Amino acid sequence: MVIEGGVSGERKEADYVSWLDGLWAQRLLSVRDHKPDISVGILLWPTFPMMSLTGIVEPLRHAADFADNSRPLHCRWSIMGKTGFAAIASCGIRVESDAPYINPTDFDYVVVIGGLLPHLRAAPASHRDYVRVAAAAGVPLIGVCTGSFVLAEEGLLADRKAAIHPFHAEDFRIAFPRQALSVRDDFLMENGRITVPGGISVLSLMTELIRDHCGPDRAAKAVHQLSLTEQKTLSAFNQERATSYRHAGDTRIQRAIVLIESRKGRDVSPEGVARTVGLSPRQFARLFQEHVGTTPKRFILETRLRYALFLVENSTMPITAIALETGFSDSAHLATAFRQKYQSSPSDFRYRRG
Repeated sequence: MVIEGGVSGERKEADYVSWLDGLWAQRLLSVRDHKPDISVGILLWPTFPMMSLTGIVEPLRHAADFADNSRPLHCRWSIMGKTGFAAIASCGIRVESDAPYINPTDFDYVVVIGGLLPHLRAAPASHRDYVRVAAAAGVPLIGVCTGSFVLAEEGLLADRKAAIHPFHAEDFRIAFPRQALSVRDDFLMENGRITVPGGISVLSLMTELIRDHCGPDRAAKAVHQLSLTEQKTLSAFNQERATSYRHAGDTRIQRAIVLIESRKGRDVSPEGVARTVGLSPRQFARLFQEHVGTTPKRFILETRLRYALFLVENSTMPITAIALETGFSDSAHLATAFRQKYQSSPSDFRYRRG
């Protein structure tokens, strides 16, 4: 009986991944330009933590291809350096660069993975030159672990707060007494800079980036493939960011959430989602409220507003275009809902972010 149950459970897991891949395949049919949804350049400092590197690459690997394949089709990553460059991780494993210093504007993000503090000056000078060029070009920079020290040394965290591991907090305060820091955040994003303490917090960050660039179905797959347990608590991920993808308690509600988010709340209704997951509208509303804590209608609106917020912050689209893109009839309707959620109009929010 145990074997049969295990096989059944494995089949359900495979079915779920296939279902997520099916959502993605449908979206790809409407996309003409099949360039990667997210592209990441990586710079390794000597004695870097291997977990930080795998925390960046593994979620991208799972989001980039169908099933358990690992082709970098829709996510791309490169470890950069001069010809023959290799960095030795803190665990002793040698990792060679697989690309030269690529034009930083070819990437959505450039990641700096720092090493042990005494070795921060041991990296090639060309690494720091590249970081400065990327910053000047307006490419978002990610400081992982002591990579945040590197960004601060280069003056690239001015007027921003950095997410620092508690173990390094005192060293950071001493080195940068005027630099704001937090030891309570999985990561912080501020004006083109992202800082993450390292460890499992990197997975939380990558889930967020994959969700923004590739869609919630890809983020759901990354979370699913990297989670080793069906426990109701996810210590390896920030609960607020990951629970909507995975532990809804009822697989029908779980699929409903991913379906709504994969469409960014557009062209979707509670009645249509209920039909898709095999529930009556009344059953669906009751179960959704029970497992998610809000109504399907409200969740759909919140999803559209999250997408609108992302576009306001990260694009130059006119507000009217954002309204239509996110399923609102005009900019006035978007402004009303946006103000109720974020206490600001979209235009004022964008202006303050500058």
